[in-house]
Amino acid sequence: MNSNARKSTRGISFIILFVIMSVVLFFTLTNTVAADQNKYKTITVNSGDSLWSIAENYQKENQNLSKQAFVHWVESKNGLISAHIVPNQKLMIPVQK
Repeated sequence: MNSNARKSTRGISFIILFVIMSVVLFFTLTNTVAADQNKYKTITVNSGDSLWSIAENYQKENQNLSKQAFVHWVESKNGLISAHIVPNQKLMIPVQK
């Protein structure tokens, strides 16, 4: 087998491996989010709400988290890139159902 054929086979192998790993990661993350949605409350953002005000309202129900940790958890679990939220947006919060 010449070197060009080996390089081509190696490249295809890496692409196949990448696709398989991506699919496995996708299903793992999807199942984790679905499990979390059954465990934690989901709220609807009202006009004038901020992540900090939501933390102030609900943090008393989860005193294991500081307000800053509460906000970080909400950003992380809801895939927020910034603290910007909009009315009628659904957010999962770290409060048991």
